[in-house]
Amino acid sequence: SHTDKHGPVVMPAKPMHICVIATLMAGIFMLSACSGGDDLASATQFTRKNRAAILADEPQAALVGRDVLSLGGNPVDAAVSMALALTVTLPSRAGLLGGGSCLVHDPEAGPDEAATLFDFSPSPLPRSNGARSEYGAPGLLRGLFAMHARYGRLRFEQLVIPAERLARFDGVVSRSLDNDFKRFSGRLDRMQNIIWHDAGQVDVGERLPWNVMSGALAVLRQEGPGAFYGGRIGRQFAEELGLDPAAVAKIQPVIRTAPAVAYGTDRVHMAGGVEEQGILGEMATSDGPVTTALVGDAPPATGFIAKGAGDFVVACGLTQGMAFGIGEPATGFSLWPSRAVAASMPLGDGMLGPFMIANRNVGELRLAGIVTASDDLPEPVLDAAKSVFDGQRATPGYATRIVANAPAGDGNAHPRRSLISCTLADDDGERGCTAAIEPGVNGLAIEP
Repeated sequence: SHTDKHGPVVMPAKPMHICVIATLMAGIFMLSACSGGDDLASATQFTRKNRAAILADEPQAALVGRDVLSLGGNPVDAAVSMALALTVTLPSRAGLLGGGSCLVHDPEAGPDEAATLFDFSPSPLPRSNGARSEYGAPGLLRGLFAMHARYGRLRFEQLVIPAERLARFDGVVSRSLDNDFKRFSGRLDRMQNIIWHDAGQVDVGERLPWNVMSGALAVLRQEGPGAFYGGRIGRQFAEELGLDPAAVAKIQPVIRTAPAVAYGTDRVHMAGGVEEQGILGEMATSDGPVTTALVGDAPPATGFIAKGAGDFVVACGLTQGMAFGIGEPATGFSLWPSRAVAASMPLGDGMLGPFMIANRNVGELRLAGIVTASDDLPEPVLDAAKSVFDGQRATPGYATRIVANAPAGDGNAHPRRSLISCTLADDDGERGCTAAIEPGVNGLAIEP
């Protein structure tokens, strides 16, 4: 256990697992001690002055992000560990063989290069005969590793340990996951793998039945992401699904300066394709409703944001392309491939974003957000995203008001707005930041 401003945090353990847990936890603290100077922990605590914040659609993942910041990690370290945790605690929307995108805002890089986009969306993979498959490229691990290589502070293997621990010992079914079990129960019933079939029968608070998945995370910790591409897991993945192993081995994220549009004296940094960026640009610059003929499939996705001291912040959106992946297991660890997301269908990954608003001169963060949904039509996603910009104009710096005062959609739309919003500096140079997540999502937002 350890203690932060929220009080003691105790990770439960069964007696038979005490020795293994002790080994994993010792690894965390040992790696932390090897990762930086004496100022690491003091620079990243959850204090009002530092304006740190964490939020995720699933609470166990949010707690992982908070703990990584408390151990001296930066927001990228927290984001990597949260993404891996979500593959365990919310596998309906994130997976080791899934994808997504992350936006990193680093004000020290200068205003013109302050935001970097890491795009690792699950684009279609070719079959061995060259034909296009329905399987999406498993870009998640390469994307996270590339982001960590550029910005990370702690060692990558340290960031795998919380997810491995959740899969092996501590993870429980949260209300977030239970909601997806109930919503997609018909899909789970059709799955032949006994682990997934029984998952829908597990109640909230009961232990996750993911023992076998912890083995994949152990491989990731010991051998690195390469094992999932040109290594043993990657080769098995390609062989079982009839994919081109060379194409799997070559999967790499797209890394570039994030596109941006003017937003008064600020700038909106965006992810997504050209059409999606155009829609976000219209939202930022127009006071009226956004009109688009875009219609696409928007399967479940999940979003999370990590903010450390100052204005260094990471916002990510992850997707499996379909609830619980494509629907058939691959590899000896029963990992589920994602469904391919067409690059020409920007809302097909179930998210609009992530996006950020920051001052174009000094890089001060105004807002970091991501909007995700689960619907056949994109209009509820557009309405929810537009409400973020409208709310930011009305109450800058108050994410809770923006979320509370905006429509939550209807029918099966269930748009999810995850936001961290910061005020302008007052006469004393002080600023405040708040974090908020859509009511009813059963996620967790943590702020001082």
